[in-house]
Amino acid sequence: MTFSILAGLFLVTLIAVIFYGYGFIMKSAQPADEGGTERCTICRGKFDKGQLIERQIGDSKLMYFCKTCIVRLYNDATKA
Repeated sequence: MTFSILAGLFLVTLIAVIFYGYGFIMKSAQPADEGGTERCTICRGKFDKGQLIERQIGDSKLMYFCKTCIVRLYNDATKA
C-alpha cells in the first residue's frame, strides 16, 4: 500500500512539473510587445511601422523596407 501511495504522489508531482514547465516555456516564447515597431528586412534596423514600406509576398509573408535600404537598392539598380 505504501508503494502505491508513493507512486501516485510521484505521478501527481511529475504532472505538476510538466504543466509548470510547459507554461514557463509558452510565456518565454511570446515576443514582447514593441509598440508597433518592425525590423527592416535588409538592414534589420528597428523602425516604427509608419516609417517602413510594407510588401506582401504570397499569402502570409510580409517584408518591411526602410527608406535608406530602398534608396540603396534604387541606386544599385540604376547603375547598370
